[in-house]
Order: sequence, then structure tokens, then C-alpha cells
Amino acid sequence: MESEQLDPPTEKKPREDVNQLLPTAPGFTPPTPNSKNQLKKQRKLEQQLQLRKERRRQEKERQKQKRREAAEKGLPTRTGPSRKDLKKRLLKAGDNENPLRIVIDLDCDDMMNERDMAKCVKQCLRIYTINRRSECPVQLHFTGIKTDGNIHRVLKKNDGWENWHLNYHFDETHLQVFDNKEIIYLTSESDVVLDTLVPQNVYVIGGLVDHNHHKNFCHDRATKAGLKTARLPLGEYVDMKTRAVLTTFHVFEILVRVAEGKSWSDAILQTIPPRKGAKAKQLNNDETNNDKDTENINQVDENSSYRNNDVHSNATAEDDHGEGVNDGDLESKKPIESSSLDNVENTLVES
Repeated sequence: MESEQLDPPTEKKPREDVNQLLPTAPGFTPPTPNSKNQLKKQRKLEQQLQLRKERRRQEKERQKQKRREAAEKGLPTRTGPSRKDLKKRLLKAGDNENPLRIVIDLDCDDMMNERDMAKCVKQCLRIYTINRRSECPVQLHFTGIKTDGNIHRVLKKNDGWENWHLNYHFDETHLQVFDNKEIIYLTSESDVVLDTLVPQNVYVIGGLVDHNHHKNFCHDRATKAGLKTARLPLGEYVDMKTRAVLTTFHVFEILVRVAEGKSWSDAILQTIPPRKGAKAKQLNNDETNNDKDTENINQVDENSSYRNNDVHSNATAEDDHGEGVNDGDLESKKPIESSSLDNVENTLVES
């Protein structure tokens, strides 16, 4: 009986790289995970992070040294309010019976891309900082945050956001939190001008960063919901070279400044960036001076013509009636001498 011959075991071939098996377009080179450029960029990034930490440590040391020197000289060690004082202000604003309530509507994360959402959250951070350092902080609300939404995901990248002293409303819009009769949605397209801030009202600012891609979005949303709308009195107090559309934190800052007691004109001019070329609506000093000079010159012309006519009428009356005029009347109505009239005319010509 012949024995069966077994085939020798086949050796396992090494697994080929998937990137080598995938078809590639002509001229396309798949990136290598550890190329020289990537390693160079990674080392540069690590150096920048290390340098940033070192600079931060040095800055803290300089601040401590300044405080020690100020304490030795008997000077105040702090120029602004402490964190405890700022916290007390925010808590006091929340405990007030009639606080000024300002809402940031964040129920529009599906209208923004990743970059715009990061800008929106950054503006929210600036809004919280402005309110925290304000002399008269308002009651701040963030509404429309979806629990599994993109805004919440980007917001969680900021350390300590849970400890911010404001009111978060997850999965609830401003329509569900507040009485709709008290809500005033601020949009630049509104025909109603906001003159005064009423603590009983709720002022909503749209948290949308769209670079004007979605025109009238916030205004249409508020109108469909039956809400009252209003716009800031920008055109009534200032002249702007660019369009009167502001960012979310600029609108909030103007409202906070007005709540502190500033006028609309001062609040707008102190908030709007210089690149927008905002100027208060008033005549320039040069134009006012020119108008005054013109009025003075016209007044001199009228006086001189009046005096000439007066002299002519006196002479005509003497010829017609044959009666002379008393010396007292002549002195009281003494005409201007020819030399003085010449001086006035020369002055007018030279001016």
C-alpha cells in the first residue's frame, strides 16, 4: 500500500499595506504617517507649548513681585475688583427681583460649520467675561443648547464652563423658558427702535455666526413665533461707514453699558471697533465756526445798508418838506463816516 504524500505546509505571506492596494489617482502620493515634515511640525508645536508655559510662569512671577513691592510701599495690591467681589455681583444680579434679563439664543448650531461654531462659543465666553466684570451685571441666560449638539460639544472644550455663573437651558428654547409677551428679539432688520431698557422685558440676541449667509434668519424666526422685535438705535446716534450689523458680544456689551447708566451714543462709540468708522451725529467744530462767521458778515452787511438807507431818507425828507432836522436828531441818527464804511468794505473783501 502506497503511503499518501502530504504537501509541505505553505508559508504565510506577509500582510500587504492597505494603502498600497488601494487605487490612487495619477500623481497622488499617500501621506506617510511619520514623514520628516510631520515630525518637524510636531517638534515645533511641542516647543511652542513649552515656551507658552514658561512665559505664563514668568508672567505670574512678575505679577507676584509687583504685588509684594506694592504691599511693602503701602500701595493697593489690586487695581480691579477681586474674584470674590465679581462673584458677589453676579449672585446679587441673580437674586434681584427685577433684573435685566438678556438671553443668547444658541438654537442654531445646525446653521454653522465647525469654524463658526468655535467662534460662536468664543463670543459666549467674551459675553460672560463682560458681564462678570460689569459694574451692573445682568441676568444672563444661554438657551437652546442641545445636549448632544455641536454647540455643547465645542463648549465642553473650555475648562470650567460648568462653573460659569449664568443660567444654562439645555434642550429648552427661550419660548419655553420665558413668557412670550415679555420677549423682545433684537435684530437689525426690525422697524422698531429700542429706546430704553425695561427690566420686566427679556432681550434675546441671536447666537448665529454666519457671515451674512443666512439673511433675516433671526428676524424671520422671531416673527413666525409671534415675538416682538427691535433694533439698537445705531443710525439715530452714530454715523457708520459700514453696514450696521454687529456681532453677538458687541450687542450684549452695548446693552450692558446702557444698563450701567451710559447714554446710547457713548455706549455705542465705546463698543464698536474703530474699523467701522463710527462717529457721533453732530456738526464738526469747523463747520459751526464757518456758519458763525457767515452770520456775522451778513449781519454787518445788513447794518451798513440800513444806516445808508437811513441817511438817504433823512436827506429826502429835508428836500421834500423844506424843514431842517434838529441837531439832536442828527446826533442820534448820525451816519457812519465814509472812512469807516471803507474799512468795513475792505475787511469784507479781505475775508
